[in-house]
Amino acid sequence: MVQITIDLPQDIELDETIRQHAESRARESYVMELLRYGSISTGYAAKSLKLSRLEILDLMGQYKISIFPEQPPEELAQEVAATRRLIQP
Repeated sequence: MVQITIDLPQDIELDETIRQHAESRARESYVMELLRYGSISTGYAAKSLKLSRLEILDLMGQYKISIFPEQPPEELAQEVAATRRLIQP
């Protein structure tokens, strides 16, 4: 488990609702950045944020994270060629 600590000035007074909301948003942002860089799967992101697969896809859109992984042109060309072989009689 990863734990992140943020130092805030002591004179900042937060009620419990604001603190919980801020922590939730920080967790969401962290998980989405891990997802953006391919460190975790969409399934793991959804599970850790307690979201459905549909909700995580929506959240990915909000964070502008593509649902399609980045691919080198050569790998994409191989996939296209393999698909063409499958659909040609």
